[in-house]
Amino acid sequence: MLPFFFLFLFFLLGPTPSSARHSIAIISSTPLRLSSLAWDPISKHFLVGSSEGPTIYAVSDSGMVQCLLSDISLNSTGASVAGVAVDHVRHRLIVAFSNSSVAAYDLTSYRKICALPLPQLDGAPGGVAVDMENGEVFITSSRRGIVLKVRLDGDGSLISEYYEINDDQGLGGIVHVNDQNPYILVIQRSTGEIFKIGSNDGTVTEVSSSDKSNILAPNASAIALHINLSLTVAANRNLLLLQSDGTWSRASMNGNITVKHHDQAIAVVTQENKKAYALIESPHGYRIEEVQWWKFPLLHCLFFICFGGCLVGYVALLRKMYTDPKNDAALQSDANSLDLPQ
Repeated sequence: MLPFFFLFLFFLLGPTPSSARHSIAIISSTPLRLSSLAWDPISKHFLVGSSEGPTIYAVSDSGMVQCLLSDISLNSTGASVAGVAVDHVRHRLIVAFSNSSVAAYDLTSYRKICALPLPQLDGAPGGVAVDMENGEVFITSSRRGIVLKVRLDGDGSLISEYYEINDDQGLGGIVHVNDQNPYILVIQRSTGEIFKIGSNDGTVTEVSSSDKSNILAPNASAIALHINLSLTVAANRNLLLLQSDGTWSRASMNGNITVKHHDQAIAVVTQENKKAYALIESPHGYRIEEVQWWKFPLLHCLFFICFGGCLVGYVALLRKMYTDPKNDAALQSDANSLDLPQ
């Protein structure tokens, strides 16, 4: 019975994905079509972008939707939101639009601060990220393998750098890593490859997979950075956890969660680079759901130490019982005392 007791403890205390993850069903009186997700650490709410127009909504913890801005100057262009990022240091909301443009808005009043056309993208943006050190904005092209570094500074707004990976493969999600040698990580949608680009010198290197037989991020469209420099990736019906060697010259897939049937993960974000959340589209609408990976907290570690020690002791006891001659003699004496019929 002892081994079954330990097995019961394993299922009780062992590491499993939590079923109590935070999930927010987005509630709206009108049908919504959403494309992107961000977190506002100042107002403590999620931001979602519309795939039907130049509109940004706030989503409360109860799922209620509030329109924060709808840029009427873009209505005639048919532009929609392709990507959104929050520059909380400068109190700005950065929005990349499908008409190859980017704009900065005040994070409180949502007044437009400045805007810049980006014809070099040759199509809709694939993702947007901010360097929190200097406020520079990085934008990928969903049609071509290029990244633009943009300075949004009123009339002085301009494209300061142009990085080219290749010319015929569009890019998706992008994150900026503040390091001694800062860099950006970008996803190539069609190949699932990840590229590292030095944001100072523009050096482009492909992140190699620790498992040569596996593509790092197949069907990926969006990425979010954790404080430990790992990435949560939205890849159609899957959410992936990628972890690197610390420098992002090599990485491996260390987690894979499949969303419900007919659902699709279309965007991801982290709250202060810690908890990850995904924007999920389903036949019933949209929800923002916490992404929880398998973890081994201290209680689990202590359990496995105790489990291993007890198991070793139990096996040693069994071995002693069945190999000790004294035990054989005692068993024979007990059998004789029963005076069993011959």
